[in-house]
Amino acid sequence: MIAVVWQFDVKAGHEEAFRRFYGADGEWTSLSRRSRSYLGSSFLQDLTQPAKYLVIEYWSEMVVYEQHQEDFNEEIEHLKQERRVLVDSSQPLGVFHALDVPDRTGPTWSQRSG
Repeated sequence: MIAVVWQFDVKAGHEEAFRRFYGADGEWTSLSRRSRSYLGSSFLQDLTQPAKYLVIEYWSEMVVYEQHQEDFNEEIEHLKQERRVLVDSSQPLGVFHALDVPDRTGPTWSQRSG
């Protein structure tokens, strides 16, 4: 399993729209769900710097994640354009080998509605 990690600094006044965009029913997550390798996401907000967010996407295989990026390139680029309106900066923090990921019961966060 791999974890793709991004950091975002959200523009003032756009926090709620950003949360909807990356939330469980958001556009970004909906597109990721179209891949058989997408396992879910963690969506984190910094307690001391509320405009700072981390998004961690879990994928079963690197090769399928890369294929997803290729297959949905146009849609991903469109969503990145939409995201630019919401964020001051975005920074990829890396692709990590996920170690000791806790078991989850019930549907993954990315599959919940609301």
